[in-house]
Amino acid sequence: MRRLVVLAGVVALGAAAWGAGALSAQAPAGQAAAAGQAAPAPINPANFTGLVTPHATTDIRTLRYEFARGARTNWHSHAGGQVVFVERGRMRTQERGKAVQEFGPGGLVRTEADVVHWHGARPDDGLTQVALSFGVTNWLHPVSEAEYSAR
Repeated sequence: MRRLVVLAGVVALGAAAWGAGALSAQAPAGQAAAAGQAAPAPINPANFTGLVTPHATTDIRTLRYEFARGARTNWHSHAGGQVVFVERGRMRTQERGKAVQEFGPGGLVRTEADVVHWHGARPDDGLTQVALSFGVTNWLHPVSEAEYSAR
């Protein structure tokens, strides 16, 4: 049940965070989905108040990773941005050119489209993260020990 609550929160926050951005780039109501995209499932209007329009989610990935102490991603970016929720442990993250930041359980990190960044566990604590990634991920080079250890 806790996992469902965590995932629902990440999805809701991700949708709100990109309400005017990546998600609004979907086809307007009444228009067909782009070639190669499945049409979104119809919604039951009895479950909503007002006009609610489903959008395709083929460009959104939901990922849940466990990082061992000191484990981290390479530098990378996401074409439509990313939202990461810290489920357990402490996360260390950095956007290129900015200071390293840390977040604990319940922490939420939003990275704008095409911003180069990395994220992972602290050297003394593991991490479980739930991520919503929008669009294609552009993987780059590994994070150096000096970059990872910077404060």
